[in-house]
Amino acid sequence: MTDTSGLSHLGSGSTRYAYDSPSPEILDVFPDPHPGAAYVIGLDCFEFTSLCPVTGQPDYGRIWIDYVPDGVCVESKSLKLYLVSYRNHGTFHEACVNTIADDLVSRLEPRYLRVFGDFSARGGIAIRPMAIRWGAGIALEARSEVDSAVATYDRLARSPG
Repeated sequence: MTDTSGLSHLGSGSTRYAYDSPSPEILDVFPDPHPGAAYVIGLDCFEFTSLCPVTGQPDYGRIWIDYVPDGVCVESKSLKLYLVSYRNHGTFHEACVNTIADDLVSRLEPRYLRVFGDFSARGGIAIRPMAIRWGAGIALEARSEVDSAVATYDRLARSPG
């Protein structure tokens, strides 16, 4: 059974939504149920919103998060609360995606992490930034194993049909 004693959001009976203050402290983690295995966890947020930092207009998009854990996994309700905290936060898409990646790395210390933002077009241009992070000190042979797992995941999870 997974140790859930450190989770503060899931099953708490109350949920506090912060719509303008993204912080990595919102993110709860739990022990990786398969430590040492090179497997990919994919998390898709299809209703992401933030604000343009210049005009204050809403921006809509999708955020895809894929990572290979190295000891802990992110709890999905806390991730939802974290992503919702961008709703009234003004930031450019490129900064947003990189901040999400950095915040997740600070909590998870994964072997590999990728955050892809697919933002709806405004002014006729869709913006699709992607941030990739590798775990500190990951050996070259471990990178190869992770690369293979991610490539297989991409073929299976992202292929149509």
